[in-house]
Amino acid sequence: MTPLRTATLVASLAFAPGCPQGSTTDGPRPQPAQTPASAPEPWLYGPALRDSIPPGLAARPVFELADGQRGRAQIGVAVASEGTAPRLEVWEFDQNNPRERLERVGEASELIALDAPRDARGQLDAIRTAIARPGNELVRLRGLTGEPEQIVAEMKRLAAVVRDDTAAPDARAEALAGLTRGLDDHLLFTENRLPELLAALAGPLEVATREPLGERRVTITTLAPAHRLTFARTGERWALSAVDFAAAADEAAPAQKSM
Repeated sequence: MTPLRTATLVASLAFAPGCPQGSTTDGPRPQPAQTPASAPEPWLYGPALRDSIPPGLAARPVFELADGQRGRAQIGVAVASEGTAPRLEVWEFDQNNPRERLERVGEASELIALDAPRDARGQLDAIRTAIARPGNELVRLRGLTGEPEQIVAEMKRLAAVVRDDTAAPDARAEALAGLTRGLDDHLLFTENRLPELLAALAGPLEVATREPLGERRVTITTLAPAHRLTFARTGERWALSAVDFAAAADEAAPAQKSM
């Protein structure tokens, strides 16, 4: 077990919901029978992230990328504050300090600009390189619950919250993090399709057809504009794995006139 993982795992267990603090000699506390157990989120560095959030900023984890050999980590976060549009950022953490605790260092960098074209890749290529580096470990929530038709509606709702200037920062950060969970790694990190998805979700989006592609893949086609959204099952959830966005009417018109 690497030094980074050892120290942070202890902190994670200390702050985990349902884990008694202090002595455990009396055994675990009984849970109320009427309260169902919820699946724990996979985050290993939640305490370090919570301790690093400045006042007035809402932040939700999007991914964790640990470099245990060097005692460092990068955490992708969806952030929002009053009067500022939500952003996706990368925060750097380091355990090489006198306290031997994982603490935030340096300034935040923008993962991707949500209103930029696909070739404006921000930190995506650097993150992809780090993900592929031997010994590094990526943790990320993938997929949303419900059937693909329901997920299309949920994504549209989340995108509306992200764009809503009157919504609370906590809600906007949570909504942006939720949208990233709806995309698989390839769409998020390699193809950089989140900005396009946000733009598509701003317009009318009604499911027209559902086309099964085997047991674990489904393509949803929407009414005009006829976007094709392919979902792949990941465990009990579905993640968007391929997209084919229809051109907007004002973009298609010039092409038609030139024919």
